[in-house]
Amino acid sequence: MATPVVGITLRPYEDGELPPVLMRNRAYYDALEGAGAAVMSLPLGGQPDAMRVLYERCDAVCVAGGPDVQPALYGEDERADCNVDAAPELDSVETQLVHWALDDGKPLLAICRGLQVLNVALGGTLWQDLNVQVEGTLQHKNSGRDHEILHEMRVEPGSRLHDITRAETVMVNSRHHQGVHAVAPPLTVTGRSPDGVVEALEDPARGFLVALQCHPEDLYTRMEWSRRLFAEFVRAGS
Repeated sequence: MATPVVGITLRPYEDGELPPVLMRNRAYYDALEGAGAAVMSLPLGGQPDAMRVLYERCDAVCVAGGPDVQPALYGEDERADCNVDAAPELDSVETQLVHWALDDGKPLLAICRGLQVLNVALGGTLWQDLNVQVEGTLQHKNSGRDHEILHEMRVEPGSRLHDITRAETVMVNSRHHQGVHAVAPPLTVTGRSPDGVVEALEDPARGFLVALQCHPEDLYTRMEWSRRLFAEFVRAGS
């Protein structure tokens, strides 16, 4: 059996002292390779035709974490009190990848920002900042330790995520301040935190389309459900 190729976008990073770079947390590579995939990094800055060439070589697509999604993409002005930090070029590339993957029926795993990109690409909206706009939310942004567990996720029975986790609740890490507001019509909520914030989305009409607000790549070595998640995603691309 050929090794499936999973494409994952690189995110822009600038620190003001060095030239701009493209980067991605190694944990994604470790989790995907540990599940049996060959991982292809998808850069920004190329022409759409060049990105399409790389995309065509992918059997599955992972849209990963990163900066905020531009409010303009879901019809809102950026609020000054919400501390939005967006990357328009990344928004453009990942939105295109989402549509390509959906059109072609390729397996799609969306993580943190990726869940938000998916929801907006399909017509949903976001809270620009949960702590500012939604009263009574839990702490959804950890103190910098990627694996730190912050709260539980309640999993919808009968969902693909429930099949993967084999539990009605799992404990998760969390590194976000935006969140899903209006859910795009094709998607179904399959996980929530105790304060009601959307933690997981799926489209049951598709082969493999799972989106998580937490970061399972950082839980891969510690939690069996995370290993099953990546294994099923990679298997779907085989």
